[in-house]
Amino acid sequence: MYKNSKVHFLTAYVEYLLDTGVRSEEYYLGDASRFIRYLLANSTEEDVNQFINHCAQTSSYKNRLRKTLRKFFCFANDILAMENLNAILKKPDDNSSS
Repeated sequence: MYKNSKVHFLTAYVEYLLDTGVRSEEYYLGDASRFIRYLLANSTEEDVNQFINHCAQTSSYKNRLRKTLRKFFCFANDILAMENLNAILKKPDDNSSS
């Protein structure tokens, strides 16, 4: 079940915690969240581009990833005050339609 690519990371983690008998996931999710925030805070535009190039084999999927990640970075910037993502939020050259 955990190797299914359609299972989302945090959903799988919560299921894992429950399956292993953790009764209160608050600390576990809080610490995981802080770690993810740390990684995001230290992410660069180059890191994001490497991720996109690693995951996407087609230009249409690359465009989709850029669009969905841009929304995620907006959330991180607006709600979590992760200002380091401002440069990454900028739309790439609009030479391609998305």
